[in-house]
Amino acid sequence: MTKPPPELLEFLYRHDPAVQSLALGLRKVVLEEMAPCHEYIFEMRSKVLEKRSKIALVYGPTERVIKDGICIISVFTKHVNLGFQRGVDLDDANGVLQGTGKAFRHISLKKLSELDRPEIRRYLRQARKRAGLRRTRRPTADDVVTRVKKTPPKQSAWPRTMW
Repeated sequence: MTKPPPELLEFLYRHDPAVQSLALGLRKVVLEEMAPCHEYIFEMRSKVLEKRSKIALVYGPTERVIKDGICIISVFTKHVNLGFQRGVDLDDANGVLQGTGKAFRHISLKKLSELDRPEIRRYLRQARKRAGLRRTRRPTADDVVTRVKKTPPKQSAWPRTMW
């Protein structure tokens, strides 16, 4: 599969190594199940505390991943979530998916060993199939189109000119 872009590694450097490994491991699982697909990576900073940020990796069938997204990896300080935009439509017989909203559902992961949970791949396959995303016989790195939104530099609180 595709190597993580340097920008993603840059976003992750502030996180604990265990969370970094978990995020990259989950990304690998998602790409194995979703390719060919589009991937959009960006960082959202907290306005309250500058050190806090959430990294989002969104996956979808088209370049309009925010609108047409199938799933999202959200990287937090102590855990990683795998979310499904239409998770309410997924077959969740064991009640693993969390959330109470109209459509979105997620799974929280805290340990690398949790990536082996079979329901993760099962939900990814269901979501891909529901979105009409076709699989090629053997996914390659070229099957994933990655875009990264660069975080703008921090703006000074003072105006550029005083007059």
